[in-house]
Order: sequence, then structure tokens, then C-alpha cells
Amino acid sequence: MAQPHWLGIQLASGVSRGNFATYLFAVFISSGYAGALSVLQPGLLHVMGIAADTQAMLTGYLGALQELVFILLLGAAGALSDRIGRRPVYVFGLAVTGIGFTLYPHASSITQLVAFRLLVAVGSAAMIGMMVTVVADYAAERSRGRANGQQALAATLGAFIPPVLASLPKVFSSQGLDELAAQQWTFAVGGALGLVAAAVVLAGLAPKVVQATTTARESFKNTILGGLRAARDPQTALSYGAAFISRGDLAVTGAFISLWLVQYGTRELGLTASEAMFQLAVPRVLATVAGALLGSLIMGRIADRTSRVTAVAMASGLAAAVYSAVFLISDPSADWVIGLLFVMGIAEISAFVSSQALVGQQAPEAYRGATIGFFGVAGAFGILLGTSGGGVLFAKISPSAPFVLFGALNFAVFVWSMWLRKRLNNKTAEPTQAPASAISTSQI
Repeated sequence: MAQPHWLGIQLASGVSRGNFATYLFAVFISSGYAGALSVLQPGLLHVMGIAADTQAMLTGYLGALQELVFILLLGAAGALSDRIGRRPVYVFGLAVTGIGFTLYPHASSITQLVAFRLLVAVGSAAMIGMMVTVVADYAAERSRGRANGQQALAATLGAFIPPVLASLPKVFSSQGLDELAAQQWTFAVGGALGLVAAAVVLAGLAPKVVQATTTARESFKNTILGGLRAARDPQTALSYGAAFISRGDLAVTGAFISLWLVQYGTRELGLTASEAMFQLAVPRVLATVAGALLGSLIMGRIADRTSRVTAVAMASGLAAAVYSAVFLISDPSADWVIGLLFVMGIAEISAFVSSQALVGQQAPEAYRGATIGFFGVAGAFGILLGTSGGGVLFAKISPSAPFVLFGALNFAVFVWSMWLRKRLNNKTAEPTQAPASAISTSQI
């Protein structure tokens, strides 16, 4: 029996078009959450009365706290999903994230802010882990790049959620609410999205797609170890390195572009925090999102037409150039910065798509959730460096410093991927190579 297709993507056995549509909706909401705090938090910190010179450090530390939770839980969430299925883990993640998000602006101290951020982090670890893992289950191998491209497209559309939410405080405050109440209503709207998505996922995601017999017999510990051992494969190792920089790219852009613009607008242009978010941050975030929309479509096709290693090389090379160019910005409100951020959106989503396509290709079926969970852990380390280290660089050196750092890291991954590409080409050219024992590299 022929497998169903979705917009040119051949779906895996047991997956319906409705399952894939439900998954893309979940990605849309999950991605919106992934960037929402980065966009909304600067305004909240300002309203809470936190001094401007400590906002960058606090932003970095809160982000670092969340990534530490990711490092601890992503692999375990993936391994758990290998045993009980992706759907219950995804439902839990969306619901808990939504609850934590609703509580976030009700913090009356930094201690409470940390506690609510921990709740968001636990839910997000399950949510983001499943967002990356399910696409590997749902697509046939020959359509993996396009499936990841459509996932990235849905994720990019989800990135419109934060700027829309960022516009709500101004709307609520114009209706007579004070600044804090406007923030609380905004976060309540955002929190409701997670609860709605959890209900949709519970009803529409496939109950269980892949359940290898060996996985069912093995202990939870051995399932995690199976995911760790997958990194011995050179291409899987490269995907982990690419995850490190691609997630760090997204984190740096999300955390510090808005913060830079809010601080510049309030300090140099005399705007309120809400005005700076609406007039400066929102259009520039939208420019980045627009670039990501284009990049997700382009890289999805490239990853299916060439090797996944080559796709990683192309994406990391472009990102190295773009992130390094942020050093040239002295006025972030200048019109030409919008163009640079558009290209940055192309670069960061290309790195995201190519790294996911590579790990999905290489992950062993029996330990797919655990392997991709540790792929997520590598990404969490990248976000940890981008947020905590980036916060220090932003505050102590310059707002462009975190971007320049990731320009250098992208260049390192570019060199790594070009070296591996050459190595795989050489192996393919050897007449004694046994093609049945390895992944084909004929398209490299």
C-alpha cells in the first residue's frame, strides 16, 4: 500500500496527513514559545523596576538556568519517548510550558521569577525535544530534508507569535491598564496557546509510530546509553556540533537583538519600553523572521538534493559571515540593519534545518528519541553559551560581541564539515568500500 504524501513529502508508515498537520500546528506553537520570553522579557524586567545595567546579566542568567534544565532533561525526555511514545511527552511539555508562562509576570521578586522560569524550562525541555524528534519519525528518508524544511517553515511562522505578543502590552495599556497589568494579560494570552496546543496534540498526534522490540525490552538507562553511543558516528558528531552553533545562533539573535533595541530606544531616543519594543524591536524581529521563512524553503530542498554534510557546510559558512558582520553596527535602529537581519534569518534557519536533517538521517531507529535528545543537549550547550556568555559579553564589551563570538564558532563548524565532506568523498572513491555497510555519500 502506497504511503500518503504531504505537499511533496513521503510520510513514514503509520503516519496520516492529519497526524502531520497536527504536528506542524504543535511546531508553530512550540516555536512561538521558544522565542517569546526573549522578546517579552526586556519589557517585563523594565516594568519590574530592575536596573538597566543588570538587565543584560539577568537575561543571560535566566536563559542559562533554562539551558541547564535542558541539558539535564532533554536526553531523558527523548529516551522516555522511545518507550512510552512521543504524544504523552509532547502534551506534558506544552501544558506545563503554558502554565509556567502564565505565572511568569506575577513574580514579585527575582526568586519567584527564577522559580517560574524553572517551570517553563521543565515543560520546554519536553516540548522542544519532541518538536525535533517527531519529524524524524514522520518522514521517509528521501523526503527528510523537505520535511525538516516544512517543520522549519512552521517554526518560522511560529516566530511571528512573539512580536504579535510584544505588541499587546501597548494595546492593553492604551485601554487603561497599568504597565504591569498589561504585561500580565499579555503573558496570559501566551499561556493559553500552550493549553490549546496540548489538547490538539492529544487528539491528533499519532499514538505511537516507532517502537523497536529491542527498545521495549531494554531499561531506561540502556536506552539513554544507546543515544550517547550514537555520537561515535562522525556524521552524528557533526550534527551535534551543528546543533551547538545553530541553537546558539537563534538564542543570541532572540535574546540580544530585542534587548539591544529596547535599551537603545529608551536611553538614546527617549522612548518608553513599550514604544521601543513596538517601533524598533518588532519590525527588526519581523525582518529576521521573513528571512527565516525564505531560508527554510531553500535549505529544505538543498538538503534533499545534496548530502546533508554539504548542507551543514553551506549553512555554517553563511552564518559565519553574517554574524561576524554585526561588528559593523553602531546604531541598531539604522535602516540597513533590517537588511542584515533578513540575511541573518536565512542563515540561522538554514543551520537549524541542515543539522536536523543530518541527525534524523543518522539516528538509529531503536534509539531515535534518545539520540535526538542528546542532539538537543548539544543545542542547549550552545544556547547556554549564547545566553550566559553572551550576556557577559553584551554588558562588559559591546552589544555586538555575542554575535561576533558565534560568527567565529560557525566558521569552526564550517571547517569541520568541509573536512568531513572531503573524508567521505575519499571513502566513496575507494574501490574496496562496501556500500551496504554505510550511509550513501554519492551525492556529496
